[in-house]
Amino acid sequence: MNKYSLLFLVLLCLLQVSKLGLCLKAKAHKGNNGLNRHGFISATSFGAVGDGKTDDTKAFLNAWKAVCNGGSRGKTNLLVPLGKTFMLKPLTFEGPCKSSSIAFLIRGNLVAPGYTWHAGNYPAWISFDSINGLVITGGGTVDGRGSVWWRNVHHRPTAMHFNNCNGLHISNLQHLNSPRNHISLSCSENISVSGLNMTAPGDSPNTDGIDISNCRGVDIRDSVISTGDDCIAINRGSSFINITGIFCGPGHGISVGSLGENGYFSAVEEVRVKNCTLSNTANGVRIKTFQNGLGFARKISFEDIKMVASENPIIIEQNYHNRGKNGEVSFEYSNSQSCHVNRFYQTLSGGSGNGRGVKVSDVRYANIHGSSASCEAITMNCDADLGCVDIVMEHVDIVSAKSGHKVYASCKNVHWKYFDSLISCQKRH
Repeated sequence: MNKYSLLFLVLLCLLQVSKLGLCLKAKAHKGNNGLNRHGFISATSFGAVGDGKTDDTKAFLNAWKAVCNGGSRGKTNLLVPLGKTFMLKPLTFEGPCKSSSIAFLIRGNLVAPGYTWHAGNYPAWISFDSINGLVITGGGTVDGRGSVWWRNVHHRPTAMHFNNCNGLHISNLQHLNSPRNHISLSCSENISVSGLNMTAPGDSPNTDGIDISNCRGVDIRDSVISTGDDCIAINRGSSFINITGIFCGPGHGISVGSLGENGYFSAVEEVRVKNCTLSNTANGVRIKTFQNGLGFARKISFEDIKMVASENPIIIEQNYHNRGKNGEVSFEYSNSQSCHVNRFYQTLSGGSGNGRGVKVSDVRYANIHGSSASCEAITMNCDADLGCVDIVMEHVDIVSAKSGHKVYASCKNVHWKYFDSLISCQKRH
């Protein structure tokens, strides 16, 4: 081969390498920005504008319909693009869907209208109903624009409601200023929630972080919840609930209940709260039941909990009453729920077994330490007929947040044991 032929071959190879580099560069660019190629349908493909002002509700519903029905070439994931803000009016994403797994990737922002609307008794801004294998993630923001609702409006919507969604996964999202509950979970099994950041002013009414009712198998972990009411509330018909690694505050703490309102039968069991921090909360870890209800709260543990100036670090209130908080309505009594978990529980238990009242038993507090903003660090206000049974405290060490002050426990009708705890119940007459 002469030198000219060799030079030609070298130039030809360089040309092919250059073409390959351009091809790879274009492919990489497409891979970074062309999520549709990997099974995603963007809301903008159905006419969503994303300027924060245009009503994009219809476009989202059309995009959901395509995704739920299998989409084009089997694309079963809905994308909310980064860098855009989509204003949505109240809407419901309904199933069942063809695919056993659907992703709702929120990379941009979803915002509610900047005004109130007729919401009814148990409303929601964004609802997901009867969708199995649903994944909600993406690093974006869900803004309920709740401030327009907090001014003496009694019927306020939940920001996001998930009903009958088995195998649900929610992660890596920012939730802001819900009119009422930020997230409500009902009538579902096998749920995981992680990496959430929920924020609302401490004085915003009833802006719970996560409310759970009629659910079995819920795992909530590694999240920050700073709202105006319960960070997490566990309501009737719920069991096997694990809560780990939560920072709560401000807010009303982590609560089981309220249970038994209006004489309802309520049952909660197998609850584990572990490795959580509660800072400047109105309550720490709480169980609250209504005196005229039926049912039970049992097999509950609070372990490795840090309190920072919590007003009521440990509290069981078996004679709970609504103290006139603005518009407080428990989501567990929503007519929109279609499950019958509570009826199942009542059949199994045959009621509370002790007349009226929600029986509280088998509750363990272990390795709870920190400070109380009030002198009454432990409150056990239990019913005279039922009492609170099998209450155990191990290594509970709570001091006053105020220098030079002491704390004490106030206990009524409690059957309990304590081990290596600096503060304990004393019988009072």
